[in-house]
Amino acid sequence: MARPFVIRFIYKTCMLAACIILALSCEEETFSPSRSGSFMKHFGTYLYDEGSDIIRVPDGGYAFTGNTVTDDYVQKIVLYRTDRYGNPMWDRKIFGGSYLSSANRIIVLRDGGFAILGNTYADTKHRIPVSNMYLVRTDAWGNTMWTKSYGGFSNETGYDLVETADRGLLLVGKTEDFEKERTDVIMIRTDHQGDTLWTRRYGGPGNDAAISVAATQNGFVFAGYSRSFAQPGQAGLNILVAKVNQLGRITYPFTYGGAGNDSGVAITPAPAGGYYLLGTTTDPATRIKNIFLTRIQEDISAALWTKTIGGAVTHTASGFRVTPEGDVVITGTQEISDVNHAIFLIKIDAAGNEVFSKTYGGTGKQRAAAIELSDDGGYVIIGSSEQGGNSMITLLKTKADGTL
Repeated sequence: MARPFVIRFIYKTCMLAACIILALSCEEETFSPSRSGSFMKHFGTYLYDEGSDIIRVPDGGYAFTGNTVTDDYVQKIVLYRTDRYGNPMWDRKIFGGSYLSSANRIIVLRDGGFAILGNTYADTKHRIPVSNMYLVRTDAWGNTMWTKSYGGFSNETGYDLVETADRGLLLVGKTEDFEKERTDVIMIRTDHQGDTLWTRRYGGPGNDAAISVAATQNGFVFAGYSRSFAQPGQAGLNILVAKVNQLGRITYPFTYGGAGNDSGVAITPAPAGGYYLLGTTTDPATRIKNIFLTRIQEDISAALWTKTIGGAVTHTASGFRVTPEGDVVITGTQEISDVNHAIFLIKIDAAGNEVFSKTYGGTGKQRAAAIELSDDGGYVIIGSSEQGGNSMITLLKTKADGTL
């Protein structure tokens, strides 16, 4: 029979070992580019689903939005929330009305909730459905807090939004003037409940729109497209960039482009000052689209460098992010043929040099809609995969070098 002091010694030793194991198991998980992983996951139903935008949340997971066709064959907005490995954390959330609704952008707010901007159709007094900007505000679990529609008897589309310093929102997009047969830039500033503080319109005789917006020290800057305004030597559709003050007054507009049609996709501040501007440019002779990337100065009218990226087939840019090192990662869709599209990922350093270029898919129509940085140095792309008449939302996570 073991003596009492031996039993006590064994007991204390086992307890100490258990405490050490427990402490090690509770150690915060750390990530580095050398440990970054990859995955590809699909979300959706037997009908039609497509991804629109993705945002990383503070715990390292992701919230992404898109569109889904429900059992009553109406397209609505869908919201998913996953952990950092792409595993769902709660059942999908669906938003929308009796007519078609679609999502374009999602942001995470300072209180941990989400704001989704897109558009929805509604009846007018003449019983003709028109499109309105549609804003969905949820809590951190995706539960609806409120929804708002903005517009009237014309068509409005919301493309992007940013949270303001007073916890309100600035929404940008386009509004259609039926009588003049054109679209104008529209900006709507709201309070934290989504109630309108002011609305501004900007445009000329042609079609104009704001596609992306970012906050600046003194106001905002947006990028989009314009057929109304041009610099000498430009023609067709041009990339429109404009600075906006806190009251929504445009203080400085400028356009970039050439002889073909060019359109702005996204704009974001560069870590060293100025802005990165992403767009799509079209060769007027071949009509092939390629990626337009430029780094512009703070006054937005001068480019430090400009890159046209692509090749002999169409490359349509969808979105980009700036890494902590100041590099740019771009995603979009490469049209290999009419029936085969691939997702691309291109990394450019702060001087405009290509670091790597990757493609994923190519059988069926694989499309990229947006990109986000992961906390392990990799990249996460949201998009869709269409085969056999059905489409699923695609969530693709790469390693730091762009490989799967």
